[in-house]
Amino acid sequence: MKKLNLFLLLIAVALFSFDAPAQTALRYNLKVGETYLLKQHTTQAIEQNISGMSQNVSTTIAGDISIKINDKSSEVYTSELVFESMLFKLEAAMMNMSYDSNDANADPNNPLNKTFSLIVGHKFQMKFDERGNVLEVKGFEAVLEKLSTAFGDNPQQAAMMKQQLSGQFSDESMKHTMSSMLIIYPVEKVKVGSKWTTNTQLVQPVPIDNTFNYNVDAVSGNEVKLSGSGTMATKEGQSVEQMGMTQHFNLKGDVSFTANINAKTGWPTEVKLTQSLDGNVAIESAQLPAPMEMPMKIKTESTYTSM
Repeated sequence: MKKLNLFLLLIAVALFSFDAPAQTALRYNLKVGETYLLKQHTTQAIEQNISGMSQNVSTTIAGDISIKINDKSSEVYTSELVFESMLFKLEAAMMNMSYDSNDANADPNNPLNKTFSLIVGHKFQMKFDERGNVLEVKGFEAVLEKLSTAFGDNPQQAAMMKQQLSGQFSDESMKHTMSSMLIIYPVEKVKVGSKWTTNTQLVQPVPIDNTFNYNVDAVSGNEVKLSGSGTMATKEGQSVEQMGMTQHFNLKGDVSFTANINAKTGWPTEVKLTQSLDGNVAIESAQLPAPMEMPMKIKTESTYTSM
């Protein structure tokens, strides 16, 4: 009888183990001394109406980003991040601008080329934990100091560029940008069907709160497939002062995404993200007889792939 009971117990344990769904602890498990690469490609289409006239603006941002892991203490990584290459295009009815760090024939005296060339190859430090929370970014504001040298023959232009870029070229701004690029993993282990929610914020060109709802679609070998949706919105009464004008933002929209993750390292092999914003921007200025309303739609599609 004892042998029979033991046999039945072993069968019960085996059946339980067979039926129990596999659980995985998603974490950034990166090696000190290793360099991890991401290739970014983002397109953005803006439809806006100014004083009854429709205007469309198309922007493309692409490039290669390297993250070298220099140290790890407890659960926090200290890394060196470099934009290895960068592509920027802006197309509008009255304006076309472009920059390509790989274009050897680019005009070095062009203000746009001068500015973006300061970013490519610039090293700055980033600290983030195993779950993907970006804790600190340092060294990005040094780009602003380089503007004085780059525009040494034109101090007025250097001062103007500093004023225009001071908000975007800040350590805090880059911290929020990197937070939106890294997937933030949950505390608990996951299995197929697991869900969790994260909240991040973009601060440039205007603060936008993002809520992401993740779902685990598949766990197979060393790969985890995620998908999800979320929301984006400016805070009520959000205003920005810029170049003597006050801009009031009222925008909200949706997010959808998919991601393939290396289960061992936590590093994404591919992330696809679609964002849609809709709403209104009102501009107040002493030069305007009344606030100018600008209905606006923004659609952004981004892809990040490991190299």
